Amino acid sequence: MSEQHTLVIRAAPQALLALTPLLREGVGVLLRPGLPLRRTLAEDLGLDPAYVEERVQTVFLDGSPVDDIDADCASHGCTLALAGALPGVAGIAMRRGSPVGVFREGITHGATEGRAASGKMLAVTLKLFNSVALEALSAVLGQGVSLRAARLAELLASDPQALAAATFSLDGRPLDRAGLVAALADSDGLLNVQAAP
Repeated sequence: MSEQHTLVIRAAPQALLALTPLLREGVGVLLRPGLPLRRTLAEDLGLDPAYVEERVQTVFLDGSPVDDIDADCASHGCTLALAGALPGVAGIAMRRGSPVGVFREGITHGATEGRAASGKMLAVTLKLFNSVALEALSAVLGQGVSLRAARLAELLASDPQALAAATFSLDGRPLDRAGLVAALADSDGLLNVQAAP
């Protein structure tokens, strides 16, 4: 399996939490160019705007903290990391709009415009951490992500309870969990994954 395939997972939101390690490692997402991060999070990643305002306290672009999600945009090839409030003094300093953010001025991400040739979608790596990984995972998977097929097989093989009650459809063909692991195990390609109700 070397070409890109599509997997649809039907599972309860709680069951999808088994995929949290993959979101921490990073998954591929496609984003529209030129949107402020606030709109990207709501419109492209499926997060409720109130959730973004209240719970997504820490935003990083390519490892640099972002203060203004209304001014900054993702760019092609970047890594976007989202988290809730981080612990300790460092966590307070990294939080967007932090009162002590001035002390990290040299590493703060400057506002950028999303870049894409001819208005094409931006290919971005998305990482979710702490409370955001747990709370936003279902919404993000509902929009669709790409990840290494063999890595998903590895995760499922290592935990027999992971997605045990889920149903799977690979390229429109229903598979049981064991069949899915076998189909993905030797793959060196990427897999489009989407959660469906």
